[in-house]
Amino acid sequence: MKQLNLAFSCSRIRAVIRFGDMENRIKDTRKLLFFFSVRWLERRLSVRSLYRILRPHAFVRAALKGIPASLPLAGPGVEKSARAMREERMKRYLNQILEYLPERLAEPKWMSGCRIAGLERLQQARQNGRPVVLAFRHFGPYFLLRPWLRAAGFPVASLIRGKPGNRFRLRRREDRVSPFPGVPTVFYLDQLRAADKFLAAGNLLLVAIDHATGKQMDVPVGDGRTFRMATGAVRLAIRHRAELIPCSIIDEGCWRFQIELGRPAPAECLATESDLVPAGKHLLNELRPHFGDHPG
Repeated sequence: MKQLNLAFSCSRIRAVIRFGDMENRIKDTRKLLFFFSVRWLERRLSVRSLYRILRPHAFVRAALKGIPASLPLAGPGVEKSARAMREERMKRYLNQILEYLPERLAEPKWMSGCRIAGLERLQQARQNGRPVVLAFRHFGPYFLLRPWLRAAGFPVASLIRGKPGNRFRLRRREDRVSPFPGVPTVFYLDQLRAADKFLAAGNLLLVAIDHATGKQMDVPVGDGRTFRMATGAVRLAIRHRAELIPCSIIDEGCWRFQIELGRPAPAECLATESDLVPAGKHLLNELRPHFGDHPG
């Protein structure tokens, strides 16, 4: 009897696994169909028309997601309303759709909607054969920094968490149509050696400064407060004698953006790894005005 129960339990487990696999395949297929549909529509419509067509889809997704009982704060003492959270979520869904169009963003109809301030700093570094570490914070549609900068003609990759084997089929499809198809789009934290080689070859790497993983430092921000900053971006810049440039992206609505490339960290801040705080303070001083202007 025990053997029969065990066999029955095993068969149920296998059935659940098969059902889970089938469900994942259906989700993947649905996402791929949506991916190809968006790309087909994009070639036939203006940016504004495509936005209007896809907005209801994003609205429904945002509404179905639901609103948590405890709403996060938009800024000091300012609580977001449920409606504001839905709007924010809808904008995020719409912005994520742009990741389906990495090579199309180089078209004039798209580039006219993205102003990049400080682009000459990347151009100068490329002319001098210097690698660049682009330090950013998870603020706004930060995930669009790489596709927009690649569309502008720079072979940028991102250093991200996770493992290579976990990269979704849709993401791999997006990578294949990205500008600079021979240049990796991402490196994972367990691929630091490959990321080192990428930088050593004079390329550009996006690195977050607010990851909770890896070595950290406390950077003073005034009034006795400190900002907990990951040191990876600064250490990579020192190791490769790279330009360390802060960058951020502002969502101006309706698929219009502004990317800000700040002043590179002074050479004296990148002379040694014995004191990384001055470089961290420079990054924060360059980035903080944008956070203050957009507390939401």
